[in-house]
Amino acid sequence: MIKFIRDWEIKRDDFAYEIDGMVVKVDKKEYQEKCGSTAHHPRWATAFKFKAKQATSILRDIEYQIGKVGSVTPVAKIDPVYLAGVTISSISLHNDDFIRAKDLRLGDTVLVERAGDVIPYIVKSFPELRKGNELEILFPKFCPANKVEEVALIREEGEAAWRCANCTCGEQNLQKMIFHVSKEAMDIDGFGKSYVEKFHQLGWLKDISDIYNLDYDKIAGLEGFGARSVENLQISIEKAKKNPIQKLLHGLSIHHLGKKASKLIAREVSHVLDLTSWDEEKFTNIKDIGPVVARNVMEYFKNPVNIEMLRKMETFGVNLTQTEEDKPVAVSEDAPLFGKTILFTGTLTTMDRKIAQELAEKAGAKVLSGVSSQLNILVAGEKAGSKLKKAQELGTVEIWDEEKFAGKII
Repeated sequence: MIKFIRDWEIKRDDFAYEIDGMVVKVDKKEYQEKCGSTAHHPRWATAFKFKAKQATSILRDIEYQIGKVGSVTPVAKIDPVYLAGVTISSISLHNDDFIRAKDLRLGDTVLVERAGDVIPYIVKSFPELRKGNELEILFPKFCPANKVEEVALIREEGEAAWRCANCTCGEQNLQKMIFHVSKEAMDIDGFGKSYVEKFHQLGWLKDISDIYNLDYDKIAGLEGFGARSVENLQISIEKAKKNPIQKLLHGLSIHHLGKKASKLIAREVSHVLDLTSWDEEKFTNIKDIGPVVARNVMEYFKNPVNIEMLRKMETFGVNLTQTEEDKPVAVSEDAPLFGKTILFTGTLTTMDRKIAQELAEKAGAKVLSGVSSQLNILVAGEKAGSKLKKAQELGTVEIWDEEKFAGKII
């Protein structure tokens, strides 16, 4: 079987279309039924991925993109090269350290691949092919997006990225708005990146609050916007206004404030603007909220510009008050897992991991993210790895299989 797959890996370039691997299946119905399936995939079929395709190109230039929290990401511009079905001309270089580690210079011949036949990646440069006219890449000291004034970049201890911490050109606000409307944050259906960029270019969007105060008559007058699309956009925005505050907090793009931390804070606050009076101790009293997140949130809510924006959002109808979805799940003391901590590892076959975690919380347990002395129960699914081994070594953790967990919560 392996020889057959390797032979086809060699012949893949002769195909009129791209293939990135092969699937081996048990071809007898009786055996398939014996093998069974998980919630995600059949056990009677497995995929073999071919090695990533590689090609060489010339690194011509570096462009810099600004993220929603000001992170500056270098992007390599290379001579276009066809690889695994697509033409590649831009590749993320992640950060300054990546450039140094790969010893990249402008003019270098570089080896390019698509990791998993998906994400373009520079594997290495070829110093032996240098002609002497290659140029060292000097990471900018000032924000590359701001063409009006020099705003110094900063690099905080323990972080790889250089950031523009004091944006005055509006680029960060644009990225924050793009994230805010995304599925990951406020999930405003139909409000894609292209709409945000277009409305921002027209001067209709300057910060997040403007998203909730759009002139729909003006939008209807734009080319490509029909009455139905404008109506759907308005419906989506009105729906988003009622979102729980955990979504809103995450959608503000506060540095290091992720989805989990937003949910934890939303449990403890009745109104978003109450956070203006919180000190570091109040934040860190919440389990899993550390001093870095605390200081970043405090800094955000001490900025009068941010407070004014949030007040405007509230006048436009955006919910800033804790909802039932934000409140912690009420659990009685006789709940089957009351006071216990639990962690899931490996592949669960009868339920989705997220559903299992929700069921555990409703049963009174607190879901942890890692194995430690605080952990009471580890539910080990298929192919449980290092977490199971560590829990066994601790000797204080109860190891359950999926069936036992299901029996406890029913």
